[in-house]
Amino acid sequence: MADNHRDPPLTTRPPAALKQQATAALKANDREMQAFVVACLSALVANPEGFLGQLAEHWPPEKPRGRPRKTTPQPGTESAVRTS
Repeated sequence: MADNHRDPPLTTRPPAALKQQATAALKANDREMQAFVVACLSALVANPEGFLGQLAEHWPPEKPRGRPRKTTPQPGTESAVRTS
């Protein structure tokens, strides 16, 4: 079944502390998060190089996609096996 919404959602999960700080900064300036995101997207479209240049020092590192790799336990970190 197709989504009947005209604009599909944009989902992101910033760290909770960052979101709280950003919300507080926006509220102190009588702004709200959804309008801020729309304003940022508009600024990006209007001047991609300039806008992204201003964000360069704040850009988060890329997160790996998919499931985490299975790792083998390092020596000395295995659970002790009890024998009776």
